[in-house]
Amino acid sequence: MQASVPNTTTKPIVYAQNGIRKEISEDQALYMLESIANHDMQRALGHYLKLCNANLHAQQLLWKFYATLLDMFMFEELLAVTNERLKKLPWCGVSISWKINALQHMFRNEEAIAYLKEIEQAHPGDPLIKNTLGTFCKDVGDFEHAQTCFDQAIALDPNYAPPHWYRSELSVDPVADLATIQSVIAASNISDEHAHYLHFAAYRYCETMGNTDEAFEHLLIANAMKRRTFDYDVRHETNTDKSAKQIFTAEVMASLQPQSTSALRAIFIMGMPRSGTTLVEQIISSHSQVAGGDECTALSNAIMRAQRHSQFAGSVDQWLRSRDSSDWARIGGYYEDNMRFIRGDKKVFTDKNLFNHRAVGIIKASLPNAKIIVVERNAMDVGFGCFRQLFGGDGAKFSYRFDELAAMLASYNSLMTYWQSVTDGLMMKVKYEEL
Repeated sequence: MQASVPNTTTKPIVYAQNGIRKEISEDQALYMLESIANHDMQRALGHYLKLCNANLHAQQLLWKFYATLLDMFMFEELLAVTNERLKKLPWCGVSISWKINALQHMFRNEEAIAYLKEIEQAHPGDPLIKNTLGTFCKDVGDFEHAQTCFDQAIALDPNYAPPHWYRSELSVDPVADLATIQSVIAASNISDEHAHYLHFAAYRYCETMGNTDEAFEHLLIANAMKRRTFDYDVRHETNTDKSAKQIFTAEVMASLQPQSTSALRAIFIMGMPRSGTTLVEQIISSHSQVAGGDECTALSNAIMRAQRHSQFAGSVDQWLRSRDSSDWARIGGYYEDNMRFIRGDKKVFTDKNLFNHRAVGIIKASLPNAKIIVVERNAMDVGFGCFRQLFGGDGAKFSYRFDELAAMLASYNSLMTYWQSVTDGLMMKVKYEEL
């Protein structure tokens, strides 16, 4: 169940200061708390909790509180506060969404499914709940139940687009399913925000049936519609790639001599989306002593926490230029702690976050036990693989336009070639076609 930011309430936020009752707007409260968080996150979290408990109507404030806990990898705390809120307000939609989010990030998908089934029984006519339950069942391999959930969601509301996409991968009758989607598209009752789901699904059905011209037409429409749902400038990403080279020069890389007493070993699997990183991770994590980490944000969170600990007010790039061995060690410690839900009692674990390719210098400095596997695949296959895929959340925003996709491919390849030239034995290349 994807959490979305609620509308701002018109009611004021009430709080006490020196025993005096005061009122401010919700926007003012959020600004105040974010300012505190920049200097003292624990203090800010305490204020979030007090204000949320005292103002049960403040849904935007509650959403931001939960999002901050998730960003800090405080999953146990997030689960605890959502459970506490749900005792008072059993059907608080924001708390339900974030409780499920916490369970998912703690790799407790079976608990999330059981909780979703409870909610489904109480709200049998809600297609959003059916769709969410279906996605969780699909993730754990219960495809039969997943398809039932998607079918039920569509039956409840044929104009609710997401389940049409999710069930397209499980379809046993693409001809009938395509006809259903075509009728929904023709009715033109789908919001612009969700219309792309239908065309991505129609593409998949047409491709399965061998109708390549019609498939590609749907694919072009789907990508154009999806691209209109967000603002994006690919130059921000390509500039970030360039900045990584400028910060971690050959001289800097040669000077890094990190020390570690940790027995843990991270295996970073890097590659463009659709390059085969998932296959490589599945092969490695099938070993009984290796835990598969998927695409977690543990490293970026560790960097953020270390910067906040140093109370450095500038940009991340500025901060990285002036680090010492204690800072690198702190990043490594935070990272290994963040991976605790993934690794369990295993010493070796994988991490295939798509943006870790920019952090090779940080990995060398902070995680001396780590190894990096770089997966390479034919560029046209990678490009088309990205263009035909609807990515979840905010992932791979560059993939919905040919020019942006080409720019990102070139920038990625340039950076990986650079890392290869300034590291020795840290990175191993694997060719997808040979694998």
